[in-house]
Amino acid sequence: MKKSVMILCVTAIALMMLPVRLQAQQEGKITFGNLSLIPGIEMQGIYDDNIYKGNGREHTSAKTTIEEKKEADWITHAKPSFALNYMMPERGNINLGYQGDFAFYDKNMNNNWNNNQGLLNANYLAPGGLILGINDMYAVGGDPLGNADQYAIGRATKKWTNDLKTKLGYNLTSNFRTILYYNNSRQKYSDIADYSQDYTENEYGAGLETRFLPKTWGFIRYHYGQRKYDTLGLTQTTDAYNSDYKWSRVSVGLTWDPGAKLSGELNVGYQMLKYTNEYADAANTLRREDENTWTAATSINFQATASTDLSMNLTRSVRNSGSDNNEQFTDTGIGFNFKQKLLTKLSLIGGVTYSRNEYNLPVDAPRVDDNFSANGGLNYAIQDWLGVGVSYNYSRKNSNAELNEYINNQFMALLKIVY
Repeated sequence: MKKSVMILCVTAIALMMLPVRLQAQQEGKITFGNLSLIPGIEMQGIYDDNIYKGNGREHTSAKTTIEEKKEADWITHAKPSFALNYMMPERGNINLGYQGDFAFYDKNMNNNWNNNQGLLNANYLAPGGLILGINDMYAVGGDPLGNADQYAIGRATKKWTNDLKTKLGYNLTSNFRTILYYNNSRQKYSDIADYSQDYTENEYGAGLETRFLPKTWGFIRYHYGQRKYDTLGLTQTTDAYNSDYKWSRVSVGLTWDPGAKLSGELNVGYQMLKYTNEYADAANTLRREDENTWTAATSINFQATASTDLSMNLTRSVRNSGSDNNEQFTDTGIGFNFKQKLLTKLSLIGGVTYSRNEYNLPVDAPRVDDNFSANGGLNYAIQDWLGVGVSYNYSRKNSNAELNEYINNQFMALLKIVY
């Protein structure tokens, strides 16, 4: 731990001794006309009292695995970043970016991991009314953060993912537009033991949007998609028994133009999910059940005042535990966050989230997880390009399956430079 603290201290001194000319750059950016170059680096130190998200309890029929261990450690993160932003006034923008995260453990050095993300985001509005949009995120690494399906939380796993979202639309009038969507998502793990999480998703959609306030649009959308698991046939789960499924979803909501006090999207809907294979085994004992339920993909930001930013998230979806079983769960979550500027250079941040995972198994007493988290912190801008901060994060999982429960406390300090 002493080495990690020393690294942070040396980094702090080095950042403060950077050439004064960096302070003169407007808003901390390097610009060439409409093109901005934005390099950055963040050094973060975290004391984590439960790095494996375990509870210290042992299975009654097996030895304690890594998931049950409760162990503390100091983790040093180095997070380099770089972005290219090209603005097309009144037409849109093109953004290219890279974000890295290199984690170094003080005691458990075998847990060291890194993540690397590449981003492409482009939006264009043609003079004739044509709307084009693309957002692609590619990530490769080996973190212990798990995935959206709650797989391998607390255990570092190497994988790559790619999430592509595209849209093609047309402004029929100043108050009415139509949009077509195509989304593609892929996930691939490096370890063959994690093959049940490998999949490809394709989704197609169409929507109608109408303006009923100066910067507010209402919409209705329909999406059809399918997930195909990349089965290797290493167990009883072959293509004839895997968890491939299709879905249809209708959603309605609100969205806002750039510059409005509200941004993001309010999105709720109803989804019908149907599995390709009814059973997960050749003996037809593990039956899958199709699921029809309401959904949500809402993320709203509100600039209440010049010094106060608020945000709210509401999500709900159906998730699979993997391709080699018949377990599924509904994942419903809500969260609130705020940022309050206290002084010219000092800001207070905080938030709370809650999510509920309701499983279909075991049949006689289905598993239910309640997930809580809360965070708070202070950020101080030493210069436009240099900032420091401290924060605390608390997370907890309560479950009627006791071995899945845990409590986690994290204390964090950071140094950040973006110019």
